[in-house]
Amino acid sequence: MTLLDNVTQEAWFDMTMEPLIALGYIDELIKEPDVPTFELFPGLSKPYKKKKNVIMHPTVYTPDRILKWNACAAGIFYSPFDGDNKDWNKCYFTPQYEPNGNFYYSILDIKGPTGSQAAYGTKFSYTQKWLWANSQQYVQKVMLMPIKPLKNDSKYLWANTFTPERFLYSDKLSTNKNKPIPYRTIPNKKGVNNWEVRTIKQFLETKKASS
Repeated sequence: MTLLDNVTQEAWFDMTMEPLIALGYIDELIKEPDVPTFELFPGLSKPYKKKKNVIMHPTVYTPDRILKWNACAAGIFYSPFDGDNKDWNKCYFTPQYEPNGNFYYSILDIKGPTGSQAAYGTKFSYTQKWLWANSQQYVQKVMLMPIKPLKNDSKYLWANTFTPERFLYSDKLSTNKNKPIPYRTIPNKKGVNNWEVRTIKQFLETKKASS
């Protein structure tokens, strides 16, 4: 097992997607430098003789990840953005349909547990609305896990699906310096889990049982 050092939220997300790719639920995971950049505002300038005065600079937005879904993931990992309202919260992801390629795709912004980080100095909620107003592209905010037990953890990926196996192992070395020791600090000081920890196998079995 490879030791990890200062893993980013995006890297943990990629590790979460690895088994989905292996099982055929995801056809493609697109990340930088291949993620497209969207123009939110073209900028504004006024001519002045042979020059121009820039009044407002252009604004662009580059999401963190784009997923191209396989149809077999429908009803398990995603409910279509253009689907019925009653199915909106059925699955964690809400992708859009691409008619030219006949597939669904998710544009994603990966955030930390609090979800408060701004993108390009702008609150995510504004960026999300701005992108939709300009191009009718829906970007979904993804947070991996809550940092404390919550009554409603529907915004968190791991709480709603599964926790990647690699997260269950610590990179702090024990007396045996050749392998990581099990990571068992998910429960808080009171012994309560911050979220329900499930393997992908357990999650899929639960989905099949409820369908």
